[in-house]
Amino acid sequence: MSAADPGESVRKRAMQECRSIIAALSASDDPHAAIHAARKAIRRLRALLALLQDSALELDDADRRLQRLGDSLSDLRDAHVVVQAAVYLQDAHAAEAWPGIIARLVQRRDRLLQEAQQRDPGFERRVRRVVIVQELLAKQPWAKLRRSTLRSNLERSQRRAERAALRASDDGGADAIHRWRRKVRRLRMQLDVARALHLHAGKRKATDGDAKALHRLSDVLGQQQDLQLLRNLVRAMPAAQGKARALEQLRNAQNAG
Repeated sequence: MSAADPGESVRKRAMQECRSIIAALSASDDPHAAIHAARKAIRRLRALLALLQDSALELDDADRRLQRLGDSLSDLRDAHVVVQAAVYLQDAHAAEAWPGIIARLVQRRDRLLQEAQQRDPGFERRVRRVVIVQELLAKQPWAKLRRSTLRSNLERSQRRAERAALRASDDGGADAIHRWRRKVRRLRMQLDVARALHLHAGKRKATDGDAKALHRLSDVLGQQQDLQLLRNLVRAMPAAQGKARALEQLRNAQNAG
């Protein structure tokens, strides 16, 4: 990515992310992997657009469309990840209830996916949304983008992540931790852009070490969120032999994280 021409470089990156979303949504061999890949690309693109706030570019409409698209895939992603988490816990800690729990979770995941595909076969409607976003981004005056804008927004993201960390530490609740995770994840993605553009945020340049540390933190927070989702679902299930033990294993896994 050119350090001298941020507008063109960022435009190319944005268009690439649009293509990545479309490619993921168009994949048919593994819908769960496709949904995961699409959501990751959506988050990367939204993180990139957040670096362009207060610039000459009009991006609110594109960002809202991307947010709605990501939200429309959220339940499908969550339904699959809790299955993966349950299988992992079953393998690590045998409990009588896990096979039944996993069977219920698989049925729920497959039902949600089937309903989504019936409403939007091949995710074609979602793909059209991304094409609209592409068109909106293509019309922007990218040449007017300034490095100072990117730098200022990167610094803002760093401050937001720091404040979210403090609130999560004081609060300790699931919502505060989830907000912290989102801020950390967005900052990590923005640091990728910053390194490619050789941007300095504050007094020093973003480094690979910064991104790796944030990646580890984001993964830990994400695992905690997935375990909480699974715990909520297991709690709501009918009583069964070994359910109490399964919930205990979930609590221990969360505490270990």
